[in-house]
Amino acid sequence: MKRDLVRSGMSLVFARDLVSKELTSHGIMFSGSELTSAFVGLLKTSYATALRDRAEWLSEEFGAASDEELQDFMSANVGKWGAEFDRISALQDLQL
Repeated sequence: MKRDLVRSGMSLVFARDLVSKELTSHGIMFSGSELTSAFVGLLKTSYATALRDRAEWLSEEFGAASDEELQDFMSANVGKWGAEFDRISALQDLQL
């Protein structure tokens, strides 16, 4: 189900020229187009604002990192995140 939603979402942003993709020796690379910033600027919900804040933080923290540095970071931390997601799922499953 999630794969279909991601595929549909990606098709939509490609159809609207909001994202471009490039085939490289490292795989498929996705990037925003000239229209992306303008579109994101139109989103005004609290969710969109929070998402924008997280994207800005992500860019500041990792924007200059190489692919290898990102891979190393992910490899070192993904186990920790898995445990956090498990706790969140368990809390959501509680019926109070």
